[in-house]
Amino acid sequence: MSHFEYKAIPAPHESAATSAAQTPEARLAEAVTTRLNAMAAEGWTYLRSDAFALTGVDGKQAVLIFRRESDFGVFAGDAPEYGTFVAE
Repeated sequence: MSHFEYKAIPAPHESAATSAAQTPEARLAEAVTTRLNAMAAEGWTYLRSDAFALTGVDGKQAVLIFRRESDFGVFAGDAPEYGTFVAE
């Protein structure tokens, strides 16, 4: 049975103009592509994006959600704040 760990990162909302990306749409697409490729290089698979409301802030923050295969044993030793996983 496969086990996964998940990671959510803020989606880019602006980027600097380059010779290849002059319009706001092209700059955004380039920033998202760069972020997706950087996460893929670390073994993460893109799942989806979601938007979350933030307390005290107008609008929503988009996040990109990724996953990769993992052994639950990693959580017990490396990240105890995630809790424990016990077979039921």
